[in-house]
Amino acid sequence: MKINFLIVIVFLLFFSCNSSDKKVVSKELSASIDAGQTVYQNFCLNCHMANGEGIEKVYPPLANSDYLKNNLEASIRATKYGLKGKIIVNDKVYNNVMAPMGLSNQEVADVMNYISNSWNNKNNSLITPEQVSKIQPK
Repeated sequence: MKINFLIVIVFLLFFSCNSSDKKVVSKELSASIDAGQTVYQNFCLNCHMANGEGIEKVYPPLANSDYLKNNLEASIRATKYGLKGKIIVNDKVYNNVMAPMGLSNQEVADVMNYISNSWNNKNNSLITPEQVSKIQPK
């Protein structure tokens, strides 16, 4: 009787821990996210902070960012070429300058994959260096 009970418990734990609700990330996306974390720490952390929350009224949040979700191409462009002018993020206006960081297309793709999958942001689509290379300044 105890053995059957244990088998049922193990079975339930196994299937509850392997539910289809978990985000499935490809090895390529996972590697890009890992590389992007390093890029973020070296280039983005000082302004957007370790938690991605930015500094209110100065540097916009990347955490749970509606701008990032709704303006992926513009976000990639800003990461690649910098940004100047007014943007609205999570219903707050930001009007500052983000200087270009001089990142390669690979570094931009990696950091965008990291940002797009951190701090309540979810994007299972891999952003590639080829995709980044096609984005031109405005």
